[in-house]
Amino acid sequence: SAEALREAWSGHGVISDADLQTWQSQTVVSPAVSKQAEWFFELLQNELKGVRARVLKFSTGSDRWPVDPRGFKYVIEPRDGEDSALPCAMTCGNMLQLPRYSSREPLRDRLLQALDSGVDLALK
Repeated sequence: SAEALREAWSGHGVISDADLQTWQSQTVVSPAVSKQAEWFFELLQNELKGVRARVLKFSTGSDRWPVDPRGFKYVIEPRDGEDSALPCAMTCGNMLQLPRYSSREPLRDRLLQALDSGVDLALK
């Protein structure tokens, strides 16, 4: 089918729980934002499950999970700012830069805001 061919060439359109575990296990996290990275993956596991592909697109440039993720690398680094600052992405390095948010809630809110801003910038 066309969808099977698409998946074989460009990856999975849905990021499963197993894919998320692989994503997390292949992520290099700066110790400065280890707590924020833990919250990030907890949010993707639970309440932000429906936006996993959008988060992947924001931070890697692709909303498709690789068919063979063995070579997939992801990096979470700190960035300046507090609870009101947006996360930043460097798609060329599969990098997400997170401010040192004080709790899960501002991380969730700023991440969703950043995803929505990306749509406004026609980063579809």
